[in-house]
Amino acid sequence: MDVLSIPFNKFLGLELSTDPAYLMTLPAKAEFENHIQTAHASALFALAEASSGLFLLREFAEVENTVPVVRNVEVKYKKPGKGAIFSKATLTVDKVEVLEVLKNKRRTLVPVQVTLYDSNAVLVMQATFEWFVLINAE
Repeated sequence: MDVLSIPFNKFLGLELSTDPAYLMTLPAKAEFENHIQTAHASALFALAEASSGLFLLREFAEVENTVPVVRNVEVKYKKPGKGAIFSKATLTVDKVEVLEVLKNKRRTLVPVQVTLYDSNAVLVMQATFEWFVLINAE
């Protein structure tokens, strides 16, 4: 699955980051601003969700026929963000344990932590996306 080809992500113009320190980018556009001319919470959430999905798919690329679906999200908006927004993501559990559960039960929950930074490297948002991952029996 190509996260960038999902219609909503495509509509927003989400991009892979050209800076290797980051995963994805939400471009700076007036359409993504709120009433105080900072990044709108929903635009930030969209970038974080897409970033968590991209990270999950890359981290578990060796597992075939997975169907990931967001089950739960915890979000903390930290500071207003200005300009382009950049994402980072990390796995908050042991990958080997996740693979073992997937092998045995063919389903598991996988938490992915995402942090967003603005163009001045200000921490804008932290979120943990809990993905329900199922191996499809095709």
